Amino acid sequence: MKVRSYIFFLTGGSLLGALLIALFGWFTFSSLREATQSLEEEAKNSGSSSEEFSVVQALLDTTRNVFTTMEIYPQDYPGVFNVAYDSLTLSKESINILSDKYFSNYSDEALNPLSKSIRELENTLEAMQKLPTEKEGDGWENRSSSEREKYKGIRESLKNDLDNLELNAQRNLVQANKSLKLKWQELEDREANTKISLIVAIIFYLILVSVLAFLTYRSFARPISRLENAARNSIELQHPFNSPEIGPLEIKSLTRRLKGLIVGLEATVKKRTAALVKKTEQLELEMKQRKELETQLVHAQKMEAVGQLASGIAHEINSPSQFANDNILFLKDAVDGFIAKISATPNAPDEKELTFLKENAPEAVQQAQEGISRITTIVKSMKNFAYRDAESAKKPNDLNQAIKSTIVVATNEWKYHAEIVTNLDENLPMVPCNIGEINQVVLNLVVNGAHAIRDRVGSAEKGEINISTKHYPNDNCVVISITDNGGGIPKKVQERIFEPFFTTKEVGVGTGQGLAIAHSVVVKSHSGQIWFQSVEGQGTTFYIKLPMSHS
Repeated sequence: MKVRSYIFFLTGGSLLGALLIALFGWFTFSSLREATQSLEEEAKNSGSSSEEFSVVQALLDTTRNVFTTMEIYPQDYPGVFNVAYDSLTLSKESINILSDKYFSNYSDEALNPLSKSIRELENTLEAMQKLPTEKEGDGWENRSSSEREKYKGIRESLKNDLDNLELNAQRNLVQANKSLKLKWQELEDREANTKISLIVAIIFYLILVSVLAFLTYRSFARPISRLENAARNSIELQHPFNSPEIGPLEIKSLTRRLKGLIVGLEATVKKRTAALVKKTEQLELEMKQRKELETQLVHAQKMEAVGQLASGIAHEINSPSQFANDNILFLKDAVDGFIAKISATPNAPDEKELTFLKENAPEAVQQAQEGISRITTIVKSMKNFAYRDAESAKKPNDLNQAIKSTIVVATNEWKYHAEIVTNLDENLPMVPCNIGEINQVVLNLVVNGAHAIRDRVGSAEKGEINISTKHYPNDNCVVISITDNGGGIPKKVQERIFEPFFTTKEVGVGTGQGLAIAHSVVVKSHSGQIWFQSVEGQGTTFYIKLPMSHS
């Protein structure tokens, strides 16, 4: 039998047993709950506080109250009959309720005589009320003796009927209480039996699961244990591999295959060792190639950044060149005017024009020089930024000058959104690094800071990017810090920002490679550290720590 068959039987038996117990418990306790609710409702409707018993008691009290009224009120009280009529009205309402709602216990045959007697009593009282008294001031006892005798006869008959009704109600109450008590006892017995049945079912289920687990253990654990002992003795103690083929089909097959494997283990080890040596050489070659590819990737991304900044750089160059060109054209006009004046040509400028040219020519020369100087600075910064060491060697470089060049190159990215404040250590020594790669890291962080400020404040106002360098002789390192007052990095993504291809920007806006390459350059290429501190809504500071020693 295969392993899956053992697992199927064990899992199926366990789940089926659990399901059956759950269904049994659910159906049983649902039935008990419904029976309990029904019995509680029956007890509520059948006890001494039930509506049926209350109606019967009201009928008895109101009808007997008629007799009491006629006996205790003064004989000359004029409203005695009205009090009696009110009680009779309540009595008739009680009879109607018993007839409509409780006809099973009080049939029409039992209630009709009582209802008839109450109507006769009512008619007799009306007749007695209408009869004149024998003398003024006499009460109803002094009315016609025939009506009086008729009233007494009806009263006695009605009292007997009421006594019978009361006995019947008491008997029904006793029977209902006895029936409820028997039903409660039956329900308690049923609940106890159900609990015992459920306990027996659970015990049976546990026994079944234990048996299945034990059988599975014998089928799996023992063969595997023997196989493990045989393999250990064969490999470590050089004993012959000797393990019986027992257990599921897969374990038997594994035993056969392991036996064949161990027999040819030495040859296989030699073969694998040779393959590993070859693979190690390949890995070393691949690591070298990968390092070269990483260097190329950094430079490629830098060139991509230069391409993306090209329009901004062109604008930066165009403005001072246009400025210088305008001043040079003015100087050309001035020179032509001076030559015409010296040559005394007819179109020579007059004294007023010559005065204007003399006053503005020096300033035009100075402004043209400033424009050409600005262009020279931008071109030099581009040359420094795009510099690439073919061997990715770390040489002493002026880190402050590299940062200044990068700021110039990225001008068009930050000048509309932020002001850059630099606090560069004037005594900063030459730092051994690949300056082209460091330029790329600084550029990425400056552009990211400008974009963070843009996303937070838009074009309404400008933020600030602070760049500083500091030398720590005791730690033999240099730290570059770049701070922006943008929106900060959300906490939920802070752990992932150095992951390759991870970006929070829209599709097509960011590739997610900038910070990943920065991390690779600083940590892997320069054995340094890069980290950040960020507060949402306030800004972010990135720190780059570069060692002063070659590695």
